[in-house]
Amino acid sequence: MKNFLKIKKGFTLIELVIYVAAFAIITTLVTLFVFNLIRAQTKTRIIKEVSENAGRAMELMLWEIRNAEDVYLSTSSFGSHPGQLSLLTDWNTPDDEDTTYLDFYLDQDDLLCIKREGNNPEPLVPKNIKVTNLVFTHLTVDEVESIRIELSVAYNPSGSNIAYQATTTLISSAVLRR
Repeated sequence: MKNFLKIKKGFTLIELVIYVAAFAIITTLVTLFVFNLIRAQTKTRIIKEVSENAGRAMELMLWEIRNAEDVYLSTSSFGSHPGQLSLLTDWNTPDDEDTTYLDFYLDQDDLLCIKREGNNPEPLVPKNIKVTNLVFTHLTVDEVESIRIELSVAYNPSGSNIAYQATTTLISSAVLRR
């Protein structure tokens, strides 16, 4: 009877296998959750980066249009991609001039650039953001000139991971101040 009431200490092999399997399942689930969380945060960051860069570029172009004196039609390209917009402005002029020209266009790497007369081009978006559509439309109604801009940009990842791609399209217009 003493042997029957004696409590055995330790684990059996079956109990040990069950504990190890449960630990492995829980560890796998936690690891998958963490990786999915990191992937979702990265995707959200990329979408935000694309939207913010497109918004800043659009706002700068609209600001320049609103403050321009005229559209320089000779070098502007309207209605097709890639468009180019050339403006005559009195903002940021050289010291010896009253007006200057500035251009918005795509360079050979599909980067949206601004070029002020006498200066080097400046990119408006980082290299990992590619412009996929840039169309300017010149509108004149009752002697009021306006420019409509259609801008589509895409995140261009260094690898080919399709999960980390994002695009956005913005359409807006501005009236020249004249």
